[in-house]
Amino acid sequence: MKQDHFYEYWPIIDRPAIEWPGGKRLAVYIGLNIEHYEAGRPSIGILDKTANRDPDPLNEGWRDYGNRVGVWRIMELLDKYGIRPSVLLNADACEFYPRIIQEGNRRNWNWVAHGKNNSMFAGGV
Repeated sequence: MKQDHFYEYWPIIDRPAIEWPGGKRLAVYIGLNIEHYEAGRPSIGILDKTANRDPDPLNEGWRDYGNRVGVWRIMELLDKYGIRPSVLLNADACEFYPRIIQEGNRRNWNWVAHGKNNSMFAGGV
């Protein structure tokens, strides 16, 4: 019989205990999104009433804020606590925000592919 799972079923009650480095009892994953939205394309927004306008300064402005201001504040916080995130990265962010990539590389961040940009949906719409 063909399995329809990526891996064999293994209930948690049958698994060995996880041992974290240094005998720690808790592990935390930090997934930081670095995304690019194309201007003039409909996408996620905070106010639908302006979503069909071109330009849409309200929605485009809050999306752009993260790459201009927010990520730098987050970097300071992560540095302060010695946290190295995994970054869910749009490919277009490498072209449009190379300074973020440079600083992430300097900090030895983990990069995780997260599509071309956030204006293209998985179904190609």
